[in-house]
This record gives sequence, C-alpha cells and structure tokens, in this order.
Amino acid sequence: MEKGTSRAFPNDPYPAYQGSAYPSGQQIPYPTNPGVNPTTYPPPPPYGNPAGAQLPTVMAAVITQPLSDVPGQTLCIHCQQQVLTTIEHKAGLLTWVVCGTICLFLGCLGCCLIPFCVDSCKDVEHRCPACQQVLSIYKRL
Repeated sequence: MEKGTSRAFPNDPYPAYQGSAYPSGQQIPYPTNPGVNPTTYPPPPPYGNPAGAQLPTVMAAVITQPLSDVPGQTLCIHCQQQVLTTIEHKAGLLTWVVCGTICLFLGCLGCCLIPFCVDSCKDVEHRCPACQQVLSIYKRL
C-alpha cells in the first residue's frame, strides 16, 4: 500500500500515517468545513461604545419591603423619592365583620362599636410624607 492513502476510505481527508505526526512533523489538523477559510471570518466587535451607538439606560434597583400594618421604606411612584411611609388606620371589611358578629351575639348594646376604636381591626393606608399621595392600602381581610 502506498504511503498517504487509505484502502477503506479513498476520500479520507486524513491519509494514513506512521506515528502521531505527518511525515513533515506537522500535527494532525482538526476537521473543518470544506471551502471555508478560517482566516476570512469577520473580526470580533470592538470593546466599549462604538461611535454613535445608543447604549441602554440602566436604572438602579430599589429594594422595598412589603407594606403591612407598620410604616415601610418604599419608592414613591408620584414624586420618585425613597421615603418612609406614614400610616393612617381606616375602617375596612374586617371592622364591619367584627361589628356585625358582636351585634349578632350581644345585640345593639353599644359593644358593636368597639372594632371602630381598635387599630388592629382596621385597614392601613400608606401615604408619602413628601407629596401626601396614597401609595398602598394594607387590607386586613
């Protein structure tokens, strides 16, 4: 058999050889796509901002805690300031349910008005201290 040819695969791009290198001492090349010259690939894009390119605007993340029945730190959506909310208790659905339950069992003796005096029965309204806009309402029920 002649050196550089293979009997099993006549169109083999890697001819038979002796040892780990071609006779000239070169390493075995990796397979490539036929007809594609690897030196003609386009160069990688330059680092940084190319002239005239519009970069996306990155905004800082604001971490807020969930607003519950105590004042909380949040970003006001109206004046765009980081604020500690002020709270105000308002009669809500739980207040009326407790009032109706007391009225059902004890009658209308005036005890049914107790839930309107207890803050833990009322909903909590969070306001911005800067612009006085309502930011959130924490509903008990």
